[in-house]
Amino acid sequence: MNAPQHPQHPQQPQNPQHWPHQQPPPGHQPGYGPPPGFPQPPAGYGPPPRKKRTGLVVGIVVGVVALVLAGVVGTMYLDYIDEPGGGPGAEPIPQCVLSDAVKAQAHVSSFRLIQAPTDAKKGMKQTHCAWEQTKGKDGRDTRRLSFLVYDFTTFSDKQDRNLDQAHDNYTSFMSYGTGDQAKTLDLGDESMVFIPSSPTDLTEVKLLVRKGTVVWNISYMGHDKGFFTDSGFPVEDAEAVAVKAAEELISK
Repeated sequence: MNAPQHPQHPQQPQNPQHWPHQQPPPGHQPGYGPPPGFPQPPAGYGPPPRKKRTGLVVGIVVGVVALVLAGVVGTMYLDYIDEPGGGPGAEPIPQCVLSDAVKAQAHVSSFRLIQAPTDAKKGMKQTHCAWEQTKGKDGRDTRRLSFLVYDFTTFSDKQDRNLDQAHDNYTSFMSYGTGDQAKTLDLGDESMVFIPSSPTDLTEVKLLVRKGTVVWNISYMGHDKGFFTDSGFPVEDAEAVAVKAAEELISK
């Protein structure tokens, strides 16, 4: 009989330490992504791109600019609708009285006495009167009518000398004609109006008139208010007011 065959022992697994080590492909470092040959992630895969904030910044800047412009425009509007002037003023002295018609034409109704005449019995007596605007009554366009009164009636005991003094005082204001258009008027004994030779943002007309021993130096000025800028008003209107005021003053 043949000897019994002993079954072969199954092959024992080798110690992992004895397994051959596989070297990574050249250029590949362990732990740094897939080695060459592995499929790459598709395009667009990965963290989403950071959103740009340009639109937000532009919106904030536009909003700030709009607020600033709104503030500027609002201030300009409030100034535009605001009416100049103060209270009704004081009661005028006789040398400064004007009719309601002249004051309405001049858009002034508030009286202010700048200088009262002296009480001395001798010498020249000077008075300075001003008619200005009453807030809420005379409109938003600024106007001012003022005049000085030089009274030489009691300058001395000699009437001829007093007349000469008044005439000299009248001619001393002829320098107003420098750069202006001077025009002789038919008022009193001597009269002349001075009109600006070129328009500006402020209209001013001066009028001189002498009657006997009294001289009046009249000034009417102002401007029309605009939303962005002011402008002068028609010179013809200013001249008409000055002439009307002169007619009333010399008639007293």
